[in-house]
Amino acid sequence: MKLLRCVAVALVLSGLSSLAVAEDAVAWLQRMSQAARNLNYSGVFVYQSGKRSELSRITHFVDANGEHERLEALDGPPREVLRNNDEVQCFFPADKVMVLERASKDRFPGTLSGKASVLGDYYNVRLGPVVRVAGRDAQMVILEPRDDMRYGHQFWADLTTGLLLKARMVDDAGQVVEQFSFSEIAQGIPFDHERIKVHANAGADWQVLDARGNELRPGDLAWLMRSLPIGYRMVSLTRRLLRKDGPDTLHLMFSDGLANVSVFIEPIPPGAKLGDVGSAKVGSTSIYRKVVNEHLITVLGEVPAAAIRRVADGVETKKK
Repeated sequence: MKLLRCVAVALVLSGLSSLAVAEDAVAWLQRMSQAARNLNYSGVFVYQSGKRSELSRITHFVDANGEHERLEALDGPPREVLRNNDEVQCFFPADKVMVLERASKDRFPGTLSGKASVLGDYYNVRLGPVVRVAGRDAQMVILEPRDDMRYGHQFWADLTTGLLLKARMVDDAGQVVEQFSFSEIAQGIPFDHERIKVHANAGADWQVLDARGNELRPGDLAWLMRSLPIGYRMVSLTRRLLRKDGPDTLHLMFSDGLANVSVFIEPIPPGAKLGDVGSAKVGSTSIYRKVVNEHLITVLGEVPAAAIRRVADGVETKKK
């Protein structure tokens, strides 16, 4: 009997220990999200997806007016992105185009679009080892999906500040789908307005495209999403113009707090020629296109193709 009691106590203590580790891992996720918003930092990072890689420099400052950020592409055609809180300006000098957008909450190095505490419902969250990234000690956090509706994620956060230094997305075979990683990083730097000024010389001959759209209420939506994967909920609904002289398009964004899926619903003009429908993949993005009641439905996201197909199969119009 004493032996059985000892075994029972050991099992309980083991369960409590596992719970504490999971809670520590979730706390690290929350710390990463806060550090990305609240710290001053500047660094160079590499984005990799398949055979494609890009080098960018990011500078981020915080003052009484909120967040200010400049992102600059260091290879390929020149590109700059300026962010002031949620307002974003994208500059493409080669095309003389400036695009106005809303900030995406899942951008690197800020990865969470919701509360970290809910991620444990859809991922097994645990701590990995402490390793070196960009010359800094970093705590690894591992998120293993509980189903085939999302990819796995691996994060490395600065041990001292919590700033995310490296992020990796992996498929069910453990293969890397996408990765961001700082190669150099400076934190706690003083605010300098010159470092967040646009370098592109945008003149009167530039075209300005407003892609921010107009926010709508869920009750205004004449469409149903009948087969969302467990954990995904609507986080935004807008009507926007995706192409010059094109029809207004509905854009619905769904998220589980980490993975995001976009649904675009666009009226098909009479006589319009459609491209290929069905499944496609571009880099780390899965895409599915179909026609419903003379509307083109495009579902896409950096999630497995099974999740995209499930969302697309459930899109239908409300019955009047």
